[in-house]
Amino acid sequence: MAGSTSYDFTGEAAIVTGATKGIGRGIAMGLADAGADVLVNARTPADVEEVAAELEERGPGRAVGAAGDVSDPEDIEMMVQTAIEEFETIDLLVNNAAMWPREDSMLTASLEDWNDTINVNVRSQFYASQLVAGHMIEEDVQGSIINVTSQTGDRRCGGRGLYGTSNTAINGLTWRMAYDYAQHGIRVNAISTDATETYQLRLEAEMVAEDDPETTVEDVLAEWGSRRPLGRLGQPEDLANAVLFLASDKAEYIVGTILRVSGGGNLQGDTVT
Repeated sequence: MAGSTSYDFTGEAAIVTGATKGIGRGIAMGLADAGADVLVNARTPADVEEVAAELEERGPGRAVGAAGDVSDPEDIEMMVQTAIEEFETIDLLVNNAAMWPREDSMLTASLEDWNDTINVNVRSQFYASQLVAGHMIEEDVQGSIINVTSQTGDRRCGGRGLYGTSNTAINGLTWRMAYDYAQHGIRVNAISTDATETYQLRLEAEMVAEDDPETTVEDVLAEWGSRRPLGRLGQPEDLANAVLFLASDKAEYIVGTILRVSGGGNLQGDTVT
């Protein structure tokens, strides 16, 4: 690769939802390594405390936890208020928390599946962003909001119907919030993932490997990675790097962009896992 980049977020405060596993954890670690204060959010208090303690050891910034379910508006309110009380200002919100619906078929999914998926994956991003933007405007903070979406939001074919629909909605939410918030100096963008080596993807690989005693989970992951144009799966650090760029002064003129961090997977016609 030509050139190298480093980031300094010392004195900046960030909220990362869904920050105890996978992509969210990678983003939180990247921000902590760059010196940011980080609020860690997820549903399980023990996991939140563990990751917050780990982040405290990684960088000069502070890390605090705010356990809560982003499908509950009151938990989102508590999370934002905790960040304000602990850090005084919020400079960055990363809306990463997401769920995979129990039933993903548009033919058989229930209304409950629909509500659960939309509430976690879309409504939470809207409401958390609205609260954080209100704080930024009040405190004259020209901050950044970054949503996490997926290449399933671009697809017109393949499975993962409800999950894909929720990500298509996140794309639209990003564009429209970006337009409304930009007049206040708040930049809204998104990062779009493809298959990334996380806890969730490993669970899927385990199910595939169970059907063939000669195949290991690592074999399945390697095979899935080989189908991508760049020949590997994404890593949480890849998404963290994208967040650091979009939140930095190097991206100060980037608004309403969906940055596809996919190794070229977004160029393929269908999901390949």
